[in-house]
Amino acid sequence: MAGVTEQQQAHPSMDAPIDAELILDAVSTVLAMSLSTSTRQQIDDKTTRLIGQLSMLLAEELGVERDEEVVALVRASSYLLDMGRRPTETTPAYEAFAFMRDVAIRTRSLLAVYTKRNGIAAP
Repeated sequence: MAGVTEQQQAHPSMDAPIDAELILDAVSTVLAMSLSTSTRQQIDDKTTRLIGQLSMLLAEELGVERDEEVVALVRASSYLLDMGRRPTETTPAYEAFAFMRDVAIRTRSLLAVYTKRNGIAAP
């Protein structure tokens, strides 16, 4: 079983638009998951997908230079994505699950900033 740190990272095209509805769906799915009914493979797969989506949002213009709250959110998200903080194959499932939920919450928060800054109606 591979941990989140060992899985290949998605490198989205800088030209590809952010699909807010797809990201929100992924976040909603993760936040509806229960540890008792989730396999470690499901947790790792969902986490990898969310990390890619969070990374895409971090690459966007979010108004960091104008808003201290956004600065704090970007810092917290970047801190969370540090490779040394990600679950490995030896990380207990409950810790991997908590990490997945943290990534989902940060992703949802950055998505809200992104949609607001770009005048996109929230899906």
